[in-house]
Amino acid sequence: MSDQVKTIPDAVLVGRLRREFLLPARSEPYLNQPGGNLSYAATSYLLWGGKPGLVSRVNKSFPSEWLEQFEGEGADLAGIRQANEPIDDRFFVTYTTELHPKYENPISWFAEKQLPFPQELLSYSPTIPNYCSKSEYRPDSIRVTDLPQSYLDASSAHICPIDFISHKILPSLLKGGMVSTLTMRACNCYMDPIFWEEIRALITDVTAFMMTDTQALKLFQGRSVDLWEIASILAGYGPEYILINAKDGTLMVYSHFKRKRWVIPAYPGKPADPTGMLDAFDAGFLAGYRKDYDVIQAALCGMVSASFCVEGSGPFYLLECLPGLKEARLKVLSQQVMEA
Repeated sequence: MSDQVKTIPDAVLVGRLRREFLLPARSEPYLNQPGGNLSYAATSYLLWGGKPGLVSRVNKSFPSEWLEQFEGEGADLAGIRQANEPIDDRFFVTYTTELHPKYENPISWFAEKQLPFPQELLSYSPTIPNYCSKSEYRPDSIRVTDLPQSYLDASSAHICPIDFISHKILPSLLKGGMVSTLTMRACNCYMDPIFWEEIRALITDVTAFMMTDTQALKLFQGRSVDLWEIASILAGYGPEYILINAKDGTLMVYSHFKRKRWVIPAYPGKPADPTGMLDAFDAGFLAGYRKDYDVIQAALCGMVSASFCVEGSGPFYLLECLPGLKEARLKVLSQQVMEA
């Protein structure tokens, strides 16, 4: 975790590392294991042969063996910083049979499934913020000094959902270096009408801005319910591409420069656990885009990463796919791309 080794990754991935406690509807429990959006982005990027540099803030007690696991797979850890303030890095989610997430009352969910309650979850309360501060740093907010100098020489970067402050400072910091391709996934807490005036400056330096249909509609509440119109307006603020992930797994892609729209359906697999799916998509998109700057090929890579992610639990499940399976799924999905 030292900046002494001046490794230049081919992409910088910024996000959160967590201890995950998952109770999937269609797979085995995944308890007190490595997780967080950065974990899924990292393994998705590694899946496509990339060499990511990871940036996050963790507790001093965050298991070093988990970090070593990422390092063993080819990730660089020079951007992992230990926070001086304690961070509650626990994350719990369970899913109904329809794969709807439930974050509250872990004790009752463990009881319903007749599972012993993990001691590590005692006194846990959900840490999903409903509100972003426009000025105050959280213990896990990224600081300007968290990025190793060598990371600024990378050519591309992705910012996972963190908080408003982190998303406000990171794009200009990364683009101030050698980063030419920058992607960012929206945070729930600022996709809200009260942040309307801040959104333009937030995304102006971003190559591709990712969001869900729910986030898009909430931000534009009272302004528009047309997702393509929303994509067009946001693209006008600076991003080359707006990517909207719908509840049914469908992806909407809007190109600002070409004024073109595409729709890509989800891969027809057997989803078991959607945790980390969007983060896997994002890093797969970046890995694909870096190859030849083709947005559709990039989107297909992202959809393939997402398809692997939902079939099992935990970030390292993505690296268990059989040889040739990525290419096979790319071929299937490439035949289903539709212009809208």
